Amino acid sequence: MQSNEFVSRLLQDLEPKVLHRVMKKGEEILSLGEVCDYVGLVRTGSLRMYYIDAEGRDVSFSFYLSDDVFTNYEGLLTNTPSQLIIVAVEETEVELIRKVDLFEYYERSLEGQRLGRLMADQIFLEAKKRIDFLLFLTPEQRYLQLANTSPQVFNHIPQKHIASYIGVKPQSLSRIRKRLIEK
Repeated sequence: MQSNEFVSRLLQDLEPKVLHRVMKKGEEILSLGEVCDYVGLVRTGSLRMYYIDAEGRDVSFSFYLSDDVFTNYEGLLTNTPSQLIIVAVEETEVELIRKVDLFEYYERSLEGQRLGRLMADQIFLEAKKRIDFLLFLTPEQRYLQLANTSPQVFNHIPQKHIASYIGVKPQSLSRIRKRLIEK
């Protein structure tokens, strides 16, 4: 079962409790220090998850486009204030399932628990991919992997945010792109 399949199933089963929200460009759905109490699905538009590093720089951690699941899973599980911010990059429509409704759903049936486990597995695997991306790839390899696995990101996310996601300055991203075009 693909991630959007089990989330679609959750949304269907919890339909009366699903919150539909349209966010304006620049609007935060999760602010610094806020406790995340939902799992969401992007219907249209795009979101960016980022943090502020020790030097005060804005660093992109993840991007979410149509049919992507988003949350701050650590906060969802532990009720700890978020060190990450989730913001709309453009007008974005999302559907949200509140933690209390989600966890209640898990308790009602084995199927609910199975769907919850599948979602948790997917969130873990995405986090593991991000860690591997940063630890084992050069910036050029990161750019190529992003271009191969999520080419649509380049249509929704500004270059400065893509640069911070792959761990370079915008000027370095321009040089990487130029080198790749010349090859």
